[in-house]
Amino acid sequence: MTSLLRLALIAAALLAGPASLPAAAQSTPSPPANPASSPLRVFTVGASVSAGFGLSAEMATEKDVALAVFLEAALTDRGRERVTFVDEGEGWFFNAPYKSGAKLIDAAIEGDADLVVGVDFLFWYAYGNGSRTSPRRAKGLEAGLRQLERLKCPLIIGDLPDISHALKGSGPFGAPIVNRSMFPSPAERQSMNDTIRAWAQERSDVRVLPLADLMSRYVESKPVQVRDLEWRVSSLGEALQKDLLHPNARGTAWVAMIIADEISAVPGFEDGDFRFDEAAVLGQLDELTQVSRERRAEKDRKRAERKAKREARAKEKEGREREQKEKGQRLAPIR
Repeated sequence: MTSLLRLALIAAALLAGPASLPAAAQSTPSPPANPASSPLRVFTVGASVSAGFGLSAEMATEKDVALAVFLEAALTDRGRERVTFVDEGEGWFFNAPYKSGAKLIDAAIEGDADLVVGVDFLFWYAYGNGSRTSPRRAKGLEAGLRQLERLKCPLIIGDLPDISHALKGSGPFGAPIVNRSMFPSPAERQSMNDTIRAWAQERSDVRVLPLADLMSRYVESKPVQVRDLEWRVSSLGEALQKDLLHPNARGTAWVAMIIADEISAVPGFEDGDFRFDEAAVLGQLDELTQVSRERRAEKDRKRAERKAKREARAKEKEGREREQKEKGQRLAPIR
């Protein structure tokens, strides 16, 4: 009787359709019992600032240290349980912003981002080669905003700073890494920033990080504030690398804390997720980059060993050639 009853129940379930099957018999896995326990995924998308351009030289690391790592360093113990950062910074973004931008937004969508931080995502859509009043700039900005519109999660973006001071900077080869033709005119840059803010105001889940104001404060030696911290630079070199465009380690730590302050206001995140203490952030950063520094030191050691061996072989060869030459001179017949 029991076997017949079991067969009858299974037959009834099959006729009723998959929805009425017991959970163990369904092919689609059940959702996690507690989805809220999964860390919130924050994707950092953007260009060289997001990628940490140039920081490997200052920090003696194997690779450049991305903004996402600085943000991770700003997390509290509780924050590390609740939040994880995914680096999607692209150092070569400037070379093909349309292609790079689409790829990075694809990654954030496919990665099921809970929040996207694009502090310098729009920069190279607006800057770039062309005349100072090129209509391509406004169209480029529109293209960047269209990419961001694909996101279905909260977003923090940066506006467009004035980087004219970078014309006095020194890049890897000594010359400035930017030229004046890349810059929009002051009026055009202001117009594009107005466009960014108007676009953001139409979307309740978009916040704008005032990079333009931050950079002007550096240039004018005005105080930069986040929570109860204040920092006033006496020269651009305190916050920026020698190229006067990219932030140095301390400057990036401050950018990370400013971003963290914005993240704290996003629904789902909490005020206690981050620490706002420069020394503590830099100390945690030191721990996070220790392995990278050790790898860099090991590579440098092996490189030095190879160089020493090459020099020793060259010296040995030179000695043999000199000895043979001297021997030949002694054996030469006297005329």
